[in-house]
Amino acid sequence: MNINYFNLPFGAQLLLWTSRVLIKGCCRAIPNKYQLINMAYNKVGIYDGANLHKNFLFMLKDRKTFTLQHINCQNLNKTEINLINCIEDYKSEKFYDDHYLEIWNLKDNQRKFILAAQYLASAYKAFNLDTDLNSIYLNRNVENKEKFISKTLH
Repeated sequence: MNINYFNLPFGAQLLLWTSRVLIKGCCRAIPNKYQLINMAYNKVGIYDGANLHKNFLFMLKDRKTFTLQHINCQNLNKTEINLINCIEDYKSEKFYDDHYLEIWNLKDNQRKFILAAQYLASAYKAFNLDTDLNSIYLNRNVENKEKFISKTLH
């Protein structure tokens, strides 16, 4: 399945862009990658978003099964789709599944990963940032324009 970055809901775009910047970005640039990420999160109301996001990606970044593309790539790979789905799943308070722990081989950092994913997901949920990939297909049928607009504009 080919998913284009520009067809993603705003929350998924923000998650993917900040993840790519955090992994592939430069600390020596002005502004550095953490400042860029904080600026992006501050625009939607999440303060200290770089730390929330860094805590989440810290355990993933060195895994062989975790590969993010460069910032300018439009088509998502399987890891990026799983990353977005992970945050969407952890928005549910009752979600607990070993699926993401298994695909990224995180059994050794299980508790830390779950907490970091829950904190980031709860921030996305609190500020109504849509990360549901199903909304791509729902929004193609633009019968309900109000729903489409509320999910994409911030």
